[in-house]
Amino acid sequence: GDLAAALARTQLRGLDQRNALIAAQVRKLNDRLTQLPGLSEQQAAPEMRRVHWAANLLFFDEVTAGFSKEVLLKALKAEGVRVSGSPYDEQHKYRLYTEVRWWHHPPQIPASLPGCEQVNKSSIRLPLFTESAPDLIDQYAKAFEKIWAHRDALRKT
Repeated sequence: GDLAAALARTQLRGLDQRNALIAAQVRKLNDRLTQLPGLSEQQAAPEMRRVHWAANLLFFDEVTAGFSKEVLLKALKAEGVRVSGSPYDEQHKYRLYTEVRWWHHPPQIPASLPGCEQVNKSSIRLPLFTESAPDLIDQYAKAFEKIWAHRDALRKT
């Protein structure tokens, strides 16, 4: 009760600063990465303040980049970048939604969610930097830039 509320209040006091630091780190990295053909990021409406939760999610267009997501992930990992191509869970595929015993009125479950499928197909996840990390951000950006500098060789793999 009271102790939990006190702990939550203490944590919340620093939330805006923590979110601002993470956003600044993402901005420093993504401003460089989104200059590379085939990489883009999520967009927020101008009146919104973007908050990052679990990862820095970027979108990779294989056609524009000229090589596959699989090749990109392998090359980034070889350069020491913590990156994942793991998709988001598609909630509508959870068994919970098909088990009638949990529902007074069973939900209408779509067979597919094309938008979700497209995000999963094209997204890559980078870590969030929760502390000031200019050297690490520079290392990550240089790794991407090196890969793009060798795109012709990657097209053949």
